[in-house]
Amino acid sequence: MDDSATFEQLIQFRAPSNLSKAIDRAASQRCQSESDYIRQALVDRLQAEGGSPMGEQQYCLVRDGELVSTSFKPAKDPDGGEWLPIENEDTEPFDRAKHWRLKPLPLRLDSARGIVVRTYPVIAKCQEHA
Repeated sequence: MDDSATFEQLIQFRAPSNLSKAIDRAASQRCQSESDYIRQALVDRLQAEGGSPMGEQQYCLVRDGELVSTSFKPAKDPDGGEWLPIENEDTEPFDRAKHWRLKPLPLRLDSARGIVVRTYPVIAKCQEHA
């Protein structure tokens, strides 16, 4: 998920060592990389404040039923592929107080709806973290 080709923007910030260690621990508990953890935390916070941080629609290039690539700016495919919108969904209703959202599963084509689906596994928080 931390492939530099997937994410167009690099954001860096300075943090005290204890914050860096806390991020590392929290990411490990959720089976995420530190970058995924920080990215998801920022998106969750912005959404909680009423923003739409991921306002741009993401698309997936599909050729003969095969998922080829993703982009926020689809262009005509010379090989006859079609750009389909990507919709995000959770495996169950998500409540930030009760659940963790893990790394997404591989993209899948939902040809009946004409979309590509990115599914985020949702797991219950341990009682000591709830």
